Amino acid sequence: MKADLDIGVTSLSDLQPVTVDGTRRTARHRVEQIVSLATLADELGLDHFGLGEHHSADFAVSSPAAVLSAVAARTSRVRLTSSVTTLGALDPVRVYQDFATLDLVSAGRAEIIVGRSAYPEPFALFGVDLAQYDEAFAEKLDLLLRIRSQPVITWRGRFRPPLRDAVVMPRAVQEPLPVWLGVGGTPASAVRAGRLGLPMILGYIGGTPQGLRQLADLYREAGAQSGHTDNLRLGIALHYFGTPETQDPMALYPYYRDFLRPKRPGAPGFVVEREQFALGLRPGQHLMIGTSERVGEKLAELYDAVSFDRVHALIDWGGLPEEAVRDSLHRLGEVIAPALRAHAGIHTTAPAT
Repeated sequence: MKADLDIGVTSLSDLQPVTVDGTRRTARHRVEQIVSLATLADELGLDHFGLGEHHSADFAVSSPAAVLSAVAARTSRVRLTSSVTTLGALDPVRVYQDFATLDLVSAGRAEIIVGRSAYPEPFALFGVDLAQYDEAFAEKLDLLLRIRSQPVITWRGRFRPPLRDAVVMPRAVQEPLPVWLGVGGTPASAVRAGRLGLPMILGYIGGTPQGLRQLADLYREAGAQSGHTDNLRLGIALHYFGTPETQDPMALYPYYRDFLRPKRPGAPGFVVEREQFALGLRPGQHLMIGTSERVGEKLAELYDAVSFDRVHALIDWGGLPEEAVRDSLHRLGEVIAPALRAHAGIHTTAPAT
């Protein structure tokens, strides 16, 4: 029985200086909104709050640990995680120190989700060759995992200076500090997470539950072959918005398009056409956007297909109106999450092969 089904929310901190409805926003205002949403998530009894890391003018937050420390001061129970930390471009020593400090500030509520990054900016900014980003990520992940288990470390690699009897302080409250692996859809990354016995967050931004199931199977098979069956946890990251009964979810299309479109020539992103958005809203498709009943049904179907342990719901994309985002968060915490936990408690069998 998955009584411990973890349901939480995340923000990528995407910043539209002028939203599609004409609202003007600054980075300061955006950070204030994010802290307020995290506080509300805590009040609603949701399990975790995640915050993305980006290094361009299109986002407000480049240091999740700093903003999450502000959240820690205003909350008491919600777990606090990056979403994701771009580890391949960063120094694992500093990453551990930042999140160990967050763990101290929050009395043991910090987590890290590490990933390779879908954006090129951090690699240029921190001097990492983009052509070697997978090698750099693998090496730095190994170092981060060593650091969290050893306060004094001797180590040598290719992508940072060597360490000799280095004391890495402070130490986290949690032993070990939780580290999840964020996977966007690459089979080799799912296999790596299983082989290392790490919990995995799997991005679900297109397709059907059956397609997601294939990656989940690769993860679990790799974990079983490496003797990690008891340690595996699977989270699903998805795009969410809970609408009132009277609202047509297609009204949200301009915000969703603005969220994902390239903001400048050559910038990352893609244009979602209206027909693609409408397809994603249908039963059996990836967008968790609609009434509480419709979203609840789609999440239950996804759970039956994949048998996940965590939901990681992106809540504030594309410059959506602030009060509408708060109302949507209330629907998740008060209606959808209890129903999904009840469904998981009844439907306990593994998905059919």
